[in-house]
Amino acid sequence: MRPTTTRRSFVKGAGGAAVGMTAGLAGCLFGDDDEDLVIQYNAVDGWANYSTVRETFTEETGIDFPEDTKNSGQTLNALTNEADNPQADVAYMGISDAIVAEQEGLTQPYEPENWDQIPDDLKHPDGEWFCNHYGTVGWAVNTDEIEEPPETWEDLLDERFEDTIALYNPESAYNGFINYVNANLAMGGSLTDFEPGIEFFQELQDRGNIAAMPDQGVTTSFFQGEVPMLMAYDFNAYEAKYLSDMDEDSVEVVVPDDSALVIPYTLNVVNDAPRQENGEQLCDFQLSEQGQQLFAESFVTPARDDVDIPDEIADMMLPEDEYGGSQAIDYEELVEHQSDIRSEFSEEIAS
Repeated sequence: MRPTTTRRSFVKGAGGAAVGMTAGLAGCLFGDDDEDLVIQYNAVDGWANYSTVRETFTEETGIDFPEDTKNSGQTLNALTNEADNPQADVAYMGISDAIVAEQEGLTQPYEPENWDQIPDDLKHPDGEWFCNHYGTVGWAVNTDEIEEPPETWEDLLDERFEDTIALYNPESAYNGFINYVNANLAMGGSLTDFEPGIEFFQELQDRGNIAAMPDQGVTTSFFQGEVPMLMAYDFNAYEAKYLSDMDEDSVEVVVPDDSALVIPYTLNVVNDAPRQENGEQLCDFQLSEQGQQLFAESFVTPARDDVDIPDEIADMMLPEDEYGGSQAIDYEELVEHQSDIRSEFSEEIAS
């Protein structure tokens, strides 16, 4: 049995879960209609095995697939700003930003190969977006720096975590935003009431427990030993433990006991994509068994029901009972309030 069965059931059970080189520079260098180029916004080396995915796709197809270092929020902003003159062919985002992109007319329908193997609640019914993999909120702890790792969100307020916690900026990166949403829910908030989350983060700051909250580079900072704790996803934590230069025995993976959100990441074909056929081919590759297995090698959960996590990877992951706090949410409801949530965070926390 794959170790993600229970987490997949959480995703399916959620009522609202029906839910480098910049592309502009690449367009200047290669030409918007270049047959041997595809641009995917948010294809970052060091994230979800994208360096290997990019290299393998190019080897298989001869189509150049350069790295793009935007995060989800920056990707949505770029698609919005470029709506009249698209530069990218494919976009990769957290599900909330993908839903916004669809609502704003920034995507176009496409059903990739193996469409039928993607669960219905992990794809837009018309193909405006579709999940390629998902993860669960999780933390990586450097036990050389922190002897007693946290088990719950409440634990993070303890004085032993002074100047230790690093996460992506919730104003910009979806990873950080979801950790903020998760903290709010764990503290008793809801998708319409973020006062508990505001108070929690204010207290973290007042106690000096947040060491870093930049737009980018947090996982790399943890891998390099610059911060003692990384708040991200379980797959980021597993990568730190098994795929970085860190001592495997010095990294502990934590999935918070009280609440750990399950988050789909998605692909879509950009509306009026300049290299649409290449973009569709790239989506097909990422949903192929080969592409899904490449993602699984970085500890993300494949979107396709019929693709298992390789045994050697599953054996390194936490047992299923460590995911008892896993939960999905109504992502469409989250989207309704996402702008206000980020604005409130900016006003109350980031400022």
